[in-house]
Amino acid sequence: MFATAGQEAFFEGHVHAFRVLGGIPRRHVRCDNLLAAVERVLGFYRGRVEADRWTAFRSHWGVEAFYCRPGIEGADEKGGVEGQIGYFRRNHLVPVPEVASLTELNAMVDQWEPGR
Repeated sequence: MFATAGQEAFFEGHVHAFRVLGGIPRRHVRCDNLLAAVERVLGFYRGRVEADRWTAFRSHWGVEAFYCRPGIEGADEKGGVEGQIGYFRRNHLVPVPEVASLTELNAMVDQWEPGR
C-alpha cells in the first residue's frame, strides 16, 4: 500500500508484487486505462498510446500489458478487475486493520497468502 497513487508507486507496487508472488507473470498484466500506464486510448479496442516510462518499465521487466476495452464492450473486463480489488478489500481490509504505519500494514499484507 502506498500513500500516493503516482506513477512511481505504480511501478514500485509491481516490483514488490513480483518479489512477493515469486516472479513475473508468464502471460500478461491486466490493466485498466490508468494514467500511470496509458496516455491515450485508441478507439474501442485494446490499442493504447502508453506512457513512455510504463513502456520502459514493461520492457525492462519483460511484462506484457493487456488493456481492458473501453465502453460497454469492456464492462465485464473492467468489472473483473474491480471485482478482484473488491474481493481483496472485503477479505483483508474489512474491518480496517489497526496498524501504526504503512510499513506495518505492508508487512501484514506480505504475510497473506496470494489469491486469498
